[in-house]
Amino acid sequence: MAQKARALYDFEGELGNGELNVLENDVLTVIRQDVGDGWWEAETSSGQRGLVPEAWMELISGGGPPAPPPQSGGPPPQSGGPPPQSGGYNYDDDWDDDEDDDDWDDSERGSVQQQNAHHRPRKDSGLNGSGNFDLQPANRTAGKKGGDATGKGTVKKGFANRFSVFAKTGGEAYLLGTTPKSRSMSDNPLYRIIDSEEGPVWDYVGEGFTVEIKNPKKATKLKGMKTFIAYQVTPSNTGIQVSRRYKHFDWLYERLTAKFVTIVVPPLPDKQVTGRYEETFIEKRMDQLKKWLFRMTTHPVVSNCDVFLHFLTCTDDKEWKRGKRDAEKDEFLGAAFFQVIEVPTTPLDIAIVERQHENFNKFVKSMEASMTQISQVIHEHSKKHVGPFKREYQKIGNAFTSLASSFELDTRPRINDIDAPPEGSQQLTDAIKFTGTTYNDIGELFAAQPRNDFYLLEDFLREYSGMLSCFPDMVHFHKHTISTVKECQKQREEQKMEFDEAEAIKTRADVVSYSMMAEINHFQRQRVCDYKANMQYFLREQIKFYEAITEKLRIALSRYENIDV
Repeated sequence: MAQKARALYDFEGELGNGELNVLENDVLTVIRQDVGDGWWEAETSSGQRGLVPEAWMELISGGGPPAPPPQSGGPPPQSGGPPPQSGGYNYDDDWDDDEDDDDWDDSERGSVQQQNAHHRPRKDSGLNGSGNFDLQPANRTAGKKGGDATGKGTVKKGFANRFSVFAKTGGEAYLLGTTPKSRSMSDNPLYRIIDSEEGPVWDYVGEGFTVEIKNPKKATKLKGMKTFIAYQVTPSNTGIQVSRRYKHFDWLYERLTAKFVTIVVPPLPDKQVTGRYEETFIEKRMDQLKKWLFRMTTHPVVSNCDVFLHFLTCTDDKEWKRGKRDAEKDEFLGAAFFQVIEVPTTPLDIAIVERQHENFNKFVKSMEASMTQISQVIHEHSKKHVGPFKREYQKIGNAFTSLASSFELDTRPRINDIDAPPEGSQQLTDAIKFTGTTYNDIGELFAAQPRNDFYLLEDFLREYSGMLSCFPDMVHFHKHTISTVKECQKQREEQKMEFDEAEAIKTRADVVSYSMMAEINHFQRQRVCDYKANMQYFLREQIKFYEAITEKLRIALSRYENIDV
């Protein structure tokens, strides 16, 4: 029999999130109590179903002890968060036995899930936990203990969907100034953005370095019960070689994506289960990891990030665990990272920022469409090289060879019994036979050529597709930042918000906008450099390819020069 519950307070839900609107003392039928995250599914007397906060309800009709009411002023818990994003930590699914290890115990795994709020919203009874970044609740009034939430100088309601990237990463809390100030934050920000001729850019700190990854080795543990591939990673600035497995890269990726909201952290190469110990796969993945590390080492912020440097330099197991725990307890995750960024003092014009934001959003969408198109064209063309092109040239070669075979039957009528063809005829036959062999060789050249250019270009485009996939969340975050500023300006004009509070929000929003600008400029500068180098390499290989064909045809042609006729 379904249980009944009485609403302790008024609750104004967000219909877009499947929540119900209920009034104090409303009686609802509880459908499910295992929705999670402190929410129940219930049905009103009118038959409307939706979510209600458990802490707002009291079971009745013998339904067991009533749920305790929320503390004064305390917001209700979040409703069920979105499903885990692709690539996020899922220890039950992604960490199979072959990828397990002693230095990743269960307690630490739980820590990762709680700390990584960007990918795994923390399950808590309220919105003020560290995993929820002090999210502003939807408009709720407690019938018995509620106060005036519309007073001047306060923000009545959050500006973003609580399940959006903006809210989950603490964007709203940061802009509204409710993010807790860290005790460990020094007076001097760790990262600076400077204004250059190209616009705002990240300030480089220290000297650049590269990372070498090589010597992948298959190793075992637990007397051979578990196997894994270990890569030897060596930074150029220290020369210290460390051994890292794919799961370590995966952990680093999760830490970086949790920490940086407006920085491009490309996805790692896919984890492959079957065939992962085959040599070709190992070499391929090592090359992809090398490219991923290159992106990280060339970024002025990531390359100086503590967790990244810990990954590159730590050789001691105990120190590794300590650094790992420190990274998972990082106070500057998500939007909290903006607290340690110093930006130029020039205030930004919100209209200009919004226009530039829209322009870049159009650029990303256009580039994504173009990348999809060219990747498909290149992929299909590469298949033609290996298949149809090779076959067609070999058909031509076989046809010439067949013609030469028929010419070998040349016998001239003579008085004597000598039926050998004249020397000129034999020379022609040999030349045509050589032409047939040449076209067969050209077919083989076509089949082998994609490994020299098209496959590499396709890999490069795939890498950039991964980078572009980072921008939708970044654009979404910045869009909500702009919307928040505009809403605050509107409230200020309507005298619903104090001037100083609106200006403080605008100042914090400028930090977000400056960091977005700096990252866009970094990406665009890198894009120009990368595409220039890769297109030059591609065309040089194409020239070499067609020059090789031309040289073969030139040699075949020379066989006809001295034929006696």
